[in-house]
Amino acid sequence: MAVAASVGLDVDESREVLMSKRYTDDVRADIAAARQIGVTGVPFYVFEDKYAVSGAQPPEVFVDVLRQVWEMTRPQLITLAGPVDAEACGPEGCD
Repeated sequence: MAVAASVGLDVDESREVLMSKRYTDDVRADIAAARQIGVTGVPFYVFEDKYAVSGAQPPEVFVDVLRQVWEMTRPQLITLAGPVDAEACGPEGCD
């Protein structure tokens, strides 16, 4: 329980959780989901339920994956041309 306390967890609650089967169904569901997507070892990281990195990788791999995921998932802004003197409106309404 020293580990639980060292990271700020409640020792009594940690002990109770470890001695009970409170999260058994959740853990089994996570294992089943991992098997379904082909996870065969750890570590295994999934981003946006679509992109995966398997095994211990150098930081550069994660930076590259995160950049790719950002590019694929970020909102795209579309600017429409309008009259130069058109009224601009914000969250509070138009000025």
